[in-house]
Amino acid sequence: MKLTLYNVLLGLIIGLTACMSAFLSILQETDLALAFYAIAAILLIFLGRSITGNYSNFTIIFFIFSALYSLSGPIAARYGDGIPEFYPTPYLFDEFFLHYSLAVIGLTLGLMFVAALKSPSISVTRLAPAWNRKTLLKLSYAFAVTASFGEIVNFIRVGGFAAIYAGKAAYHSAVSELPGTLPSTLIILLSIALLALSLSVSNMSRKRWARSVVMWIISSLPLILSLLIIGDRATLLSIIVIFIVGHIFFSPIKRIEVKWVAFGVFIYFMMAFLYGVRSHFGLILTTGELKILMTLISEPTFWINILNPASNDFHCAFGNFNTYILSGTSDLRLGESYLKGLTMPIPRFIWPDKPQSIGYDFRDTFFPDWAQQGISAGTAYSSLLEAYLNFGTIGVLIVYLLLGIFMGYLERTRFQSRSLMFAVFYLILLPVAMTFHRIDLGNPIFWPLLMAFVGSGLYILINSLSKRKLTHRWED
Repeated sequence: MKLTLYNVLLGLIIGLTACMSAFLSILQETDLALAFYAIAAILLIFLGRSITGNYSNFTIIFFIFSALYSLSGPIAARYGDGIPEFYPTPYLFDEFFLHYSLAVIGLTLGLMFVAALKSPSISVTRLAPAWNRKTLLKLSYAFAVTASFGEIVNFIRVGGFAAIYAGKAAYHSAVSELPGTLPSTLIILLSIALLALSLSVSNMSRKRWARSVVMWIISSLPLILSLLIIGDRATLLSIIVIFIVGHIFFSPIKRIEVKWVAFGVFIYFMMAFLYGVRSHFGLILTTGELKILMTLISEPTFWINILNPASNDFHCAFGNFNTYILSGTSDLRLGESYLKGLTMPIPRFIWPDKPQSIGYDFRDTFFPDWAQQGISAGTAYSSLLEAYLNFGTIGVLIVYLLLGIFMGYLERTRFQSRSLMFAVFYLILLPVAMTFHRIDLGNPIFWPLLMAFVGSGLYILINSLSKRKLTHRWED
């Protein structure tokens, strides 16, 4: 990871393009501002590839989803069928592009700053550490079974199939209100990370590889079925991304090949399909009428709607930002929401009066009807909005500059560290790169760090016990 002349020139082009977008936004030349911003957002992905040396990393995923969330809503609202009607109008496109342009500039400067620092020359492709593959596999299966057991217990406690049929928001709300629930979602992410790393450090036959993956699927089947029925695309996509990045952790993707593009299109298609049918699963499973599904998928409008990114939750960043700006609220939080976010991992049975996150404060203020659907229901949020709400326009540039620096150090550590704990932490942090643009910051490092500590700690313990047994046998 280093700063080359090419990186400097590309970063300069991105900065100038983003500045032009911001300037055109001030002049209210919306179409031109959008065009220049789109160029800057796409070039930022290639800058990330040039600096990190590969496409399969946190930074690239973050930049791709940033482009999707920042472009889908405005394009749909200005040139397409619009965004959901619960968002108020008029649409303030220029304010949105002004602040997202500043975000792009901040990310560019932050990443280039870390790349400019001196560091040992490290190859993008490295030899894998001598981790014990069998121990990693055993732990992966054990955590998969634990996650499935936890999901079964949660499923029974909230009322069984009736709760699942009620939909994703209602089911998640019911589970979140239970005291002492097992974090099955986090555990399954730890499990898939360990599985992927176990496959990354060994050259096994296709048969053994397939057998390991099938064993994991069987171990986690109750949880996977639950995720499919309620249509929890975020967790399912997180599992897929962690597995892919983890599986090629020491030989990442350095070129975009047709197979990876095809796979990406296929995953997007499947996630969009799941989004489109999940609200009908309850009725289908209750009545057993598959005709409902067949009628649904035979309609052209169904496919048009679900394949449109703006209809697929990518509208929320623009919709929520626009809603807040229209309200005329100007009081700055000065970092208050970020401090509250640090308390989010604390269970409410320990701290009953724990402050609510800024995302749910926003929902209760601007969309109070959503709260009636469940404690976890809402219109999502916007990381851009949180930066603006705390520190104003200039704060967006500063917050995203710090984010760029964080990602730079994260990628540098990835290629310097041979620690299992860091590798697991890095993989479990990947979902944050996908959801960051639609949520408040919260405390994104706490749970990945805790899961990584638990996983690597148990790995060390099991290996130590195994070595002691071998030593005793040898002495005997």
